[in-house]
Amino acid sequence: MSSSRDYLFCPLSGDLLEFDSANGVARCPMCSFMKDLSEFEGIKVTSETDMDDFRRRYGIKCLADAGADTGEVKRGRQTTDEDCVNCGHRGLEFYTMQLRSADEGQTVFYECPKCKHKWSQNN
Repeated sequence: MSSSRDYLFCPLSGDLLEFDSANGVARCPMCSFMKDLSEFEGIKVTSETDMDDFRRRYGIKCLADAGADTGEVKRGRQTTDEDCVNCGHRGLEFYTMQLRSADEGQTVFYECPKCKHKWSQNN
C-alpha cells in the first residue's frame, strides 16, 4: 500500500473523488473519470481536526481575546477604589476565579492600569 494520498483524487482534474456506493465507483465531479471501489479495499483513511477548523467551518467567532490562553480576559473587568501596592495609584482592575475547591473562597486578581503590577488575594 502506498503512503501517498493520490488515490483520493482524480488524475485528470485533481478534484477529490466522490464515492458512489450504489454503483460501486468513485467518480470525479468535474470530468468523466471513474474508478472501481474495489481499488480502495484495505485502505484506511484518517483525518484530524481541531477547534479552529470547527470555528472556520461553521463561522463561529471566539468570544475571548488573546489573553484567554493565560486565563486573563480583559473585557468586562471590574474596578475598585483601592490603591496599588506597587505605585500607589488609586483605582485597580480586578477579576475573580474559582481556583480552589468549591467550599473555599475565590481568588481575586488585581492589576494596576498605571504600572501593570499584578497580584492576587485569596478570599
